[in-house]
Amino acid sequence: MKTKYQLLETALEVTLACNMRCLHCGSAADGNNRKDALSFDQWRKVIEDLNKLGVRGITLSGGEPFLYPKWRELLQFIHKTNPGIAKMMISNAYNITEEDVKFLKSININHIGISTDGTEETHDYIRQTPGSFKKSNQVMDWCDKHGVKYAVVTSVNKHNYPIREQILQWVLSRKPAVWQVQVVNSFGRAGQMKDSMIITHAQYNRLCDDVLKWRNQYAGKVRIESADSMGYCHPVTDALLGAGFEWQGCNAGIHVLGIEANGNVKGCLSLQDAAFSAGNVKETNLIDIWNDDARFPYTRGYDASKMEGACKNCKSAGQCKAGCLGMAYSLHGGIHQNSYCYSAIEKAQKCGK
Repeated sequence: MKTKYQLLETALEVTLACNMRCLHCGSAADGNNRKDALSFDQWRKVIEDLNKLGVRGITLSGGEPFLYPKWRELLQFIHKTNPGIAKMMISNAYNITEEDVKFLKSININHIGISTDGTEETHDYIRQTPGSFKKSNQVMDWCDKHGVKYAVVTSVNKHNYPIREQILQWVLSRKPAVWQVQVVNSFGRAGQMKDSMIITHAQYNRLCDDVLKWRNQYAGKVRIESADSMGYCHPVTDALLGAGFEWQGCNAGIHVLGIEANGNVKGCLSLQDAAFSAGNVKETNLIDIWNDDARFPYTRGYDASKMEGACKNCKSAGQCKAGCLGMAYSLHGGIHQNSYCYSAIEKAQKCGK
């Protein structure tokens, strides 16, 4: 039976292998792909099924997607089978060549997300890769030269929070299509060192204020967006989401889907724990997985009566549903509370807690 949920966006972790060891990596990616990784033909079948489901956008992710040997062939297949679909990539940019940028232009890539986490010293430290900041800027220069749109993606943590204004000024000088600001959650390598990585509650609220201020101040110069890890059901965070958009809970398995390199299906690739697996495309047709509501109980069957912590007595609990479930689960081991909530933090600050 067909589900009532429309799939809009899918992220494909084409490989978990990575050429960096970023401190904030939620999947603790290293030089190795997942065991029993999908073959190219299996990825092609995934693409065919996504087209049948009416997906509107596909992002190649990782790990580092440019380490996947057949990333060009996969993009070509996506473009050939559905020319109008939005095609994106998210990369640390270190392996990208100018010829790669020309290729991305040839298949009408919508944009490439380039992860940039600070000015040179801070970025290279977080990425644990000297020269990575210079290389990402070089790739942006090539994108400007060949007419390829790019987004800057910044994951805020304790290392780069103090220089957020400097990052803003650098972004303004580059003029990307979008600057996406997100907060590091507590999965993977970031979780292993969360005391030195995850920003405080006070820093979180200040960051939300700053991003909203910047967006209003620099409208027309650069488009600034906050990811789903930031803010729910408060006037400040509602404004961050943008006019006409109202937060109604995490979209994992509702309008968003992630597929790991070994074929495991998740509502979102940020949901790292195996508890969020909805099945594997090697064993079950992707269309059948998506159309089975029971496979996504954490969103399609969310029970707001089970709220815990500060969320328990919140009047917006049924609408918010603990916000980003990746953030909620990585911090609390469950999906019914999220301490990174603007309203709850603001209330605690007023009470002097």
